[in-house]
Amino acid sequence: MEFSIVAIPILLLGTGSIELAQWFFNKQAVSLALLQAGRAGITTHANPASIENAFEEALLPLFPATPMLSARQRLQQALNQRSQTTNAAPWRIEILSPTPGAFLDFSDSSLAISHQTGLPAINNNYLAEQDQRKRALGWAHGLGPQSGQSILQANGLVLRLTYLHEPVLPGMKSLMRLLGGTGGTYARHAMARGGYLPLVQDIALVMQSHPVNWPLPENGKIVMPQSTSKNFSWAPLASPCQGLWCQGQQPASGTPGVNFPDHKPLPYWPPGHEQPGQASGPPTIKGGTDSVPSSGDLVVTPDDPACGVALCCA
Repeated sequence: MEFSIVAIPILLLGTGSIELAQWFFNKQAVSLALLQAGRAGITTHANPASIENAFEEALLPLFPATPMLSARQRLQQALNQRSQTTNAAPWRIEILSPTPGAFLDFSDSSLAISHQTGLPAINNNYLAEQDQRKRALGWAHGLGPQSGQSILQANGLVLRLTYLHEPVLPGMKSLMRLLGGTGGTYARHAMARGGYLPLVQDIALVMQSHPVNWPLPENGKIVMPQSTSKNFSWAPLASPCQGLWCQGQQPASGTPGVNFPDHKPLPYWPPGHEQPGQASGPPTIKGGTDSVPSSGDLVVTPDDPACGVALCCA
């Protein structure tokens, strides 16, 4: 009798641990898949087709091949089952940035990709100089009037994934259906219709190509935000300059209750190691500190696909 009383909670705890382990494993796998989708997006002008293909390709490890079916066949079966059960897309990625307003504020019709596609595109080159020009035009903090974003934020690819995980233990789907509800968001709809557990992941990456305002696919996998109240927020920096090289610089506006020590500004070059013909002051760009280098001064021209790609990190 005593064993029966103890065995039931132990059994529930053990099975719950199995389900929890499956949740964490799938969450890690779809997080990596979202990263792959983001990498594809930032190098292909935020093309939804590239994002979709890269994401589903990265899902293959979740569906190992069997003697009868390949991994890709098992993946397609699982996605088709989710679509039939929920009467919606089997997964969903919301493009939180760039926003439609960002293309109204920052579209550049001179870009080659804009001529090729006939679609609005945002210039990904010389973001700091672009920001300075917008500020000079009177845009407060360089923020666009339509989007409320800066040129740097407009060149950020922000994605929100909702992946439908199928519980493995009996009874979990019924519980998910009870927790879901009719109507509402895509996630709640999937819970109510199919008993799936929605796994939500966000990612933000800096574009390595010119963002293009592509038309979205009709399959519902790549969409615009469902609700503006839950959009990813690019938090502004607390001060215009942060980090080691900003010591001794006062912020543009004082912060009450914070005392900044009187440090001497750090040199731009180590003492005794000034560049040939270079004074100890800040390095300058040919044509003046405020001018943008011409294409002839660059090793890679601005319209080259490799322009701005970071190949290594310090």
